[in-house]
Amino acid sequence: MTLLTTKTLWLPALAMAVSATATQFLFAPVNRALDSNGMGEWNTWYAPVVPQRNFSRPDEVGANLPGAVTGAAEPAAAEAAGPAGIWERMRSGFRLVPAATSPVQSHLKRFHRYPHHVERLLQRGEPYLYYILSSLEERGLPAELALLPVIESAFDPFAVSPAGAAGIWQFMPVTAQHTGLRQDWWYDGRRDIVAATEAALDYLAELRQHFDGDWLLALAAYNAGSAKVNQAIRYNRSEGKPIDFWHLPLPRETRDYVPKLLALQAIIRDPAAHGITLPRLANADYFSIVDTGGQIDLQVAARLAGSTVEEMQRLNPGLTRSITPPASQHTLVIPRTSERRFRERLALLPPEQRVQAVKYRIRWGDTLSTIALGYRTTVARLLQANRLDSTVIYAGKLIIVPMGEAAEDAGGELHAALM
Repeated sequence: MTLLTTKTLWLPALAMAVSATATQFLFAPVNRALDSNGMGEWNTWYAPVVPQRNFSRPDEVGANLPGAVTGAAEPAAAEAAGPAGIWERMRSGFRLVPAATSPVQSHLKRFHRYPHHVERLLQRGEPYLYYILSSLEERGLPAELALLPVIESAFDPFAVSPAGAAGIWQFMPVTAQHTGLRQDWWYDGRRDIVAATEAALDYLAELRQHFDGDWLLALAAYNAGSAKVNQAIRYNRSEGKPIDFWHLPLPRETRDYVPKLLALQAIIRDPAAHGITLPRLANADYFSIVDTGGQIDLQVAARLAGSTVEEMQRLNPGLTRSITPPASQHTLVIPRTSERRFRERLALLPPEQRVQAVKYRIRWGDTLSTIALGYRTTVARLLQANRLDSTVIYAGKLIIVPMGEAAEDAGGELHAALM
């Protein structure tokens, strides 16, 4: 086995390790506004912008689900729309060797106690699961990897860890840079469902190659970092001990990380045996990627698509300002069922109506209420457009202000004209 000695893989892996240690599998965190230092805060469990079901991480399921219900599901009831159902399709792509080790059994027992929790976690991935599974199939990678976001983020695209990891794949900034994910004021590729998925699969394949095809070691490195795994291998080798995943002296979180995934694999493989009903998810594209031909904001796009701003944000979480960035390729992820309607209405939309918001630099004494009043909008829309979960703002920072009807110029700069 070739041990890691290069900086290019070690630094991103170390970043993943820092993130993993800090989060301790915190599920469904919130995307906070930028504070005065440009850093995010972590004060709450649930995203304020996109309505989500209330999920907890598996570790805390017992404390959050009163009146747990158990019982085996009929296999036929677990399958979804599509020729064979998305779960059967996933099963056919499983590549990891099932394990009946004590850690795997421990997680299976926990999931068995609270079957509805597992169902809700999987249901939350409905907008993304088909795309992820299709990408895995195209690459010939194990279908089990589609379940990693359950462990990483509970499929919350706005998840942010205390260490700064973001998105359903929980990329740290340095790892994002290593994998080519762009980050700027307008856009965070770590949250972009399409871009982050491709980057995560690239990174996992890179780790698998580094560890000579051993997927369990690659998964451990995705969680703890290659440096930790290499160190554990060297130690066991010097002690004459086995160097497979199950015998390595890895951090406790990593020792749980891989068994959790294998426990989920066992549940998907035979849900009835574990008293769990899999949610009915369509075995079809949930979304389409549309070239908008120019900058557009999500509130306009939502109206064109007949959707909601919340849904558009959930599908386009990488758009930090809820507007496609200027001077870049303009694409949006649109609900597949709304694609035709969106394209037809977009073709009729006057260019000056594509962006109905201004970029406003906060002044001393400003509040969201006074800003909203000046632009004939509401505090709720300001919170939504900027993904704020607090009315606290900081002088000197820029925010997006959605324009109300007959809004007056209060010192902001029109996006359509300036960008």
